[in-house]
Amino acid sequence: MDTHEKLRDRIDKIDQELMELFEARMEVSSRIADYKQQNDIPIFDEAREEEVVDKNVGRLKDETLERHAASFFRHLMALSRKRQHENLKDYESPINNI
Repeated sequence: MDTHEKLRDRIDKIDQELMELFEARMEVSSRIADYKQQNDIPIFDEAREEEVVDKNVGRLKDETLERHAASFFRHLMALSRKRQHENLKDYESPINNI
């Protein structure tokens, strides 16, 4: 049986990996913002975001996590959009409270 401390250590390692992946995702998001600006493409694409949510929720092994995974990806994409707005100096984002 795992101890509380071992479980905390495992969470800490997972969190470290998540932060590395988060930074990588935000870097790519910044590059996407540049591409969108150069090609006059709006930052928000609702159909694309729903596609990303559906694709990633579909990867779950535990279907009981679907609602939480969908929420996680919607929040993650909202942060990406906010980052893109910041990078483009177009901070008229409707998600300033995130």
